[in-house]
Amino acid sequence: MWEAMDPLSRLLTHPRASCAFSLLMTMRTPWAVNVNDRAPLTLVLVTRGACRLAPDNGADSELLTCGDVALVKGPHPYRVTDAEGSDDIAIIDEHQRCRSPTGEPLDLTYRHGLRHWGNDSDGPDQAIVASYTTVSSVGERILNVLPTVVKAPSGTALPGLIGVLLGELHADSPGQTAMLDRLIDAITITTVRTWATTSSAGAWLAGIDDEPVRMVLDVIHTRPEQRWTLNTLAAHARVSRSGLAARFTAQIGTPPMTYLTRWRLSLARDMLTDPYTTLDTIAARVGYSSAYSLSTAFTREYRTSPSAYRRTLTT
Repeated sequence: MWEAMDPLSRLLTHPRASCAFSLLMTMRTPWAVNVNDRAPLTLVLVTRGACRLAPDNGADSELLTCGDVALVKGPHPYRVTDAEGSDDIAIIDEHQRCRSPTGEPLDLTYRHGLRHWGNDSDGPDQAIVASYTTVSSVGERILNVLPTVVKAPSGTALPGLIGVLLGELHADSPGQTAMLDRLIDAITITTVRTWATTSSAGAWLAGIDDEPVRMVLDVIHTRPEQRWTLNTLAAHARVSRSGLAARFTAQIGTPPMTYLTRWRLSLARDMLTDPYTTLDTIAARVGYSSAYSLSTAFTREYRTSPSAYRRTLTT
């Protein structure tokens, strides 16, 4: 049922942006924008000058220079600014409305065209900002593994892609929204791939040297519908239960059965985006005996039922 592929390719079957919010931000110092749009994932790509990106978790800000790319995992707020200590000039809320720190609307004040925004249309600092609007569009699996901020150096995103994306942001052509979505996906994917192949935290996605762990990951990814237990997974990998648990946890960071459950539920969550696929069908495809058992596990993991989650996708 499921095509065999490496863990990173599995992860990158999403993102699939759908009407992603995207714009070209151009600024002149001093400036800072406080973003509280609750987007699950945002891409920031500096095309001129520089900026600092500061997540709202106490972590140090990241300096981004021309060509650098960053992914910011939501839904927590973050700031984009010219320098540490600069005062906010704008606040972005969850409906992508822009206001001043004292509450005055700034949407028209800072607008310089269809997708061009900032305090100076010719300012020296410029960045592409694109936000995935729903968890389903970016993929639960990416959000499960990424840190709050992923920074990739200049050259990660191919210059050709950046040039086409800049051209689309300046244009107003038929099919433009779909084109922007696919370009944003391509840059996001290359950024995640760079992180996975250069960061110790994501190294397991790029390749597992431990043969039993690799075998177990493969069957979890390709045959999630089977009634796996720790015994049957260990037997498949030809190691003991305790040996598999220790090796898998050391390599992946979570026990094998926990990983299996989360994988099944993230697949189910993705499948819920199709309104014509019944819960019974989804349950069978991801290894649950009934819609009820899937619903119980789903609600425990996500604090909402599959039906309630599906309704949020259409509101």
